[in-house]
Amino acid sequence: MKSFSHFISTVFQPLLMPTFGVLLLFVYTSFGEMHTLQFWKIITPAVLFSFAIPAVLIYLLYRLRVVSDLSLTKRNERFLPYLITLVSYCVMILFYYKMQMPIWFLMLMAATVVIMFIAIVITFFWKISAHMFGIGGMVGGVMSVSHFVEKSNPYLMFAGLFILAGLVGTSRLILKRHTFAQVVAGFVLGFGISFVFVWYGATQI
Repeated sequence: MKSFSHFISTVFQPLLMPTFGVLLLFVYTSFGEMHTLQFWKIITPAVLFSFAIPAVLIYLLYRLRVVSDLSLTKRNERFLPYLITLVSYCVMILFYYKMQMPIWFLMLMAATVVIMFIAIVITFFWKISAHMFGIGGMVGGVMSVSHFVEKSNPYLMFAGLFILAGLVGTSRLILKRHTFAQVVAGFVLGFGISFVFVWYGATQI
């Protein structure tokens, strides 16, 4: 069971959630149809700035012994990695802004920055689940895009995403990385902010 939990936690780590979110846009929205020829141009910034750059820099922090493990299990070691991720996300948004992406898309990306900022503040006094605010943000963004931008209800995909979120949360509990409250709080934080931000962005169309 623990090996499966490690697998789930690794594959659905927080740094990959923005990339998964953008990939989903190409699967279930008209955005994907409109920008098919720009797939690599759109997906590359997400991979680079939300995953590759933060991952490499966090690994360097680990090698320099600034953090004791790559999972950032110690709350007091999370500030600098979170700050690095926050800055990298801001550069990603600037990149997409210059590409003149839709406002709702920019707001979806901006939600990740706000989530990270709040997570940094929370980290000073509590250990909220990064995995859960990552996947919560993806699920909230997907539901908001479906409802307010696409005017659709892909309920099977929603069901699958909630099951996936449940697996991630359960994995974090099995590995004893978080308490139930930290898991729930992480999901609510990510889901709520992403949902509201995309909702606002959709009203500006």
